[in-house]
Parts: sequence; structure tokens; C-alpha cells
Amino acid sequence: MLSENAISLRGIEKSYKLYQSPLARFKEALHPCKKHYYEDFFALKGIDLDISKGQTWGIIGLNGSGKSTLLKIICGVIQPNSGSLEVNGRIAALLELGSGFNPEYTGRQNVFFSGALADVSRSEMEERFPEIEAFAEIGDFIDQPVKSYSSGMLMRLAFAVAVHVSPDILVVDEALAVGDARFQHKCMKKIKSFKGRSTMLLVTHDMSAVLTLCDQVVWLHEGSVVEVGRPKKIVDKYTQAFYEGGPPEIPTGIGEKSSVSQPPLPKVEALATVKIADAATAFGAGKVKISKVALFSQERGAVDAVYGGEPVVFHLWIESLSSIKEPIVGFLVKNKLGIEIFGFNNITLQTELPPLHDGDYNLVEIEFVWPQIAVDNYAISIAIADGDLEHHVMHHWIHDVLTIDVLSSQEYQIGLVAVEQAQMKIKLLDAEISLLN
Repeated sequence: MLSENAISLRGIEKSYKLYQSPLARFKEALHPCKKHYYEDFFALKGIDLDISKGQTWGIIGLNGSGKSTLLKIICGVIQPNSGSLEVNGRIAALLELGSGFNPEYTGRQNVFFSGALADVSRSEMEERFPEIEAFAEIGDFIDQPVKSYSSGMLMRLAFAVAVHVSPDILVVDEALAVGDARFQHKCMKKIKSFKGRSTMLLVTHDMSAVLTLCDQVVWLHEGSVVEVGRPKKIVDKYTQAFYEGGPPEIPTGIGEKSSVSQPPLPKVEALATVKIADAATAFGAGKVKISKVALFSQERGAVDAVYGGEPVVFHLWIESLSSIKEPIVGFLVKNKLGIEIFGFNNITLQTELPPLHDGDYNLVEIEFVWPQIAVDNYAISIAIADGDLEHHVMHHWIHDVLTIDVLSSQEYQIGLVAVEQAQMKIKLLDAEISLLN
């Protein structure tokens, strides 16, 4: 393996034997001619990947696409049927948290046991133990058998151990929702501290985490790689596939030119002062389409920059190529990382729109006050569907159709979202005065 790669996989395949019933297993065991009574299920089909040192890679896909199987092979938990794997560095895995603990051992004993499995010396673990104990926040239970732990306590301790063994490679499989909300923030902060220092592999259905943490993203479907690329590009295509009911044709090999089709640019006419994102892409069933969009300040007219707290109007011109009964129209604002900041549609606003008829040309007007968010450039995606929030058909979704500069109406702002300063007060009181009085 090249020195710059932390992990290299070539032609990795993994299959399982699926039997129709326990009787089929019994018949196969006794058959004199060794007849097979199973079908092969391929969880992974010829995976080729090179993961560079120090990078964070996200692995996304629907349930059953092979994500966890791939991580288990990388971690050595299971062996592939064929292919080669090379790993350069010590791995710490957050797979099934606590699965390696002995239920009869105390938390303290399991910490040192896990350290030994990770090839960390006893003296090193003794130095790190106070940090692990403090991070896990399980108090006196550290000296109780883990079989007496709640699931939350077990996960917290397992997480604390995994992130304190100084791994060269950190593998995280759906382990970002550990404990309560406060502890989840603590875990995320710890994971972010590894970025750039260690190689990380992250499996999650949280696209915001993928966009925030990852340098590259692998999209898996039914055991094959659909595409590898930058987070925003892959997440946008994955979102499109989710709404359209499945991914595009899977390429035969990651080294070949991908057969994933790039959706065509939407035919959106720009108003004079509104910027249209060059990278905007669209998809949908196409019974209706959004032909033109614009954002207006109620005081300044058409704009490409808004102030926090400013009343604005969002216009969407919609052409109906066929009739739909229950239109859903809305938009979504994302920052440069692709993280969703805010958005809404007529259903979330409890507003029912009338049916759209073939040949109609309508204007949807959305009035709201632009929130106080950090000064930056944001992208707006828009969509129209037919149905309800749980069951609907997407007819036209346009990624990043507008880019908007957000300006601050406040002299100072800390963080992503600002609180209206006129409603804030800071006082210095005598410490003996009760705040409840």
C-alpha cells in the first residue's frame, strides 16, 4: 500500500448463505452429495477504495447497502470472501458500542481489557484512565459490573474508551447519538478533534454530520459503490435518488468513468438583480415545474443580499404541465457546507394550496422575516411536490437555485444564529439576591 494511504481495499467481496428454513440447513448437513440448500447474498461486491491518511470519509446509503459490513471488514471483525485489504495504523472502532465488554467485569476492568485489545500498554491506560472516567460520566458505577449498566451508561463508557486510545484510524458506525443531547454535543466535539490528526470513517444517516465532518463521501447501494466524491455533490445526488426511488445505474468499477448521470441545469430565468447559482441542478417527475424565482425585500425590491430581521417576499413562478391535487411548495436555505439552516413549505405553515390544473401558470408568494443568522453566503433550494409530507411525489426540486448574501443588522453577533438584542438584558446583582424574587 502506498505510504499516503491509511486504508486500501481491492476487489472486496462478502457474501452470506441464506437458508429458507432451519430444516434446509439440516438437509444440507446430511446430504450424501453435499447438495446446497442456500442462496448466496452478496453484501459487498468488488469494493475498491484508497483512503488517504488524515482524511475523513463518510459512507452513506440506505439500510442494507453494506455500510456496516464494510466497516467490520476494515476493522477485522469479519473476513471478506475475496479481495485484499491493507490497513496502516492502529484502529479504534465505534461499531456496536460495548459489544467487546465482558458483562461480568467492572467498568474499570473493561477499560483496561479494551486497551489491551487495542495494543495499548497497561501503563498508558493508567495514564489515560482519569480522562476516560471523567468523559464517560458514570460516577461510582465505574467499579460495578457492566451487566448492571443502563444502555446509555454502557455506550458512554465504550465511546470514552474508543476515543482515548490515540487511534491512527477512527471508525464510527451510527454512534453519534450516544446518551442525552448534552453528551451528544460532547461526543461530536471529541470526534471533530480527530479531524486532520487521524483518519476517520463515518457511517451515518445524518447528512449534516457528513457535510460538516467529511472530506470525501462513498455512496453504497446493494453492496456496490455508486459514486465517490466531495460531500456536497454526493449528498445532493443521494437526496435526488431518495426522492426518485433509487440510485442511478451503478458503475462497474470505481476506477472507471462513473455512469451516474448529471441532472440537466434547470431552465430558470433570472430577474435583473438576482444571482442564479451556476451549479444548480434539478430533478423530479415533471408534471409541474418552477420556471422563475426571485427574492424581494419589501422595502428595497429584488435583492441578492438581505439583512437579518428584514421582511422579505420569495416568489416562485410555477408552470403546470399536468394536474396535481395537493401541491406542496417550499424552500430550504443551506450554508456553504450544505448544512440546512432553515426552511418551510405550505404544509409546515398549515396552509393548503388549491389544486393545480394542466396549463396553469401561477405565482407562489411566501412572506417572512429573514432570521438573524451569521453573515455569510447562503444557497436556496426550492421544490414543488404533490401529496403530503409522508407520501408525496417530487415534481421539481432545484438545488441551490439562488445564492444570497446575508448581512447583519447588529453590530456584533456570536455564533450561527443571533438573538434579538433589544429583548436581551444583562445585570450585575448581589450574589445573595435570589433571582426568583
